[in-house]
Amino acid sequence: MRLLILIVLLATPVHAVERDAFLGTWGTEAQCAREPIKPGGTVLAAPYEIDRLWLKQGQLWCALRWGPVESTESGDFTVANAQCGEDAVRGYFLGLRRTGEEMTIRWDVFNLVGPLKRCPGS
Repeated sequence: MRLLILIVLLATPVHAVERDAFLGTWGTEAQCAREPIKPGGTVLAAPYEIDRLWLKQGQLWCALRWGPVESTESGDFTVANAQCGEDAVRGYFLGLRRTGEEMTIRWDVFNLVGPLKRCPGS
């Protein structure tokens, strides 16, 4: 049933101005500073860079199709269909919730990322 609701939401047109609150670069303090994941390591933490068409984190790229934005007193919520990858594309239904200056991203049912803060200069 939830899948049916998400499909209906994704088929509904959304105004670009409504989703502007979700656009930009989001991450933890370490991600925004692009610090090494391990001390002395060469792999850097990467923030989530979100624009109208794409979500990018490090080398992961996802094409986005947005659903409508629901605004409440506690913040904004939207869903997006994300098609990620290059050779083997994998699909996700993302749930993005923004409360004040923090955002969480739910990747399907089991994976929640956040709270993330808007990175300086974004």
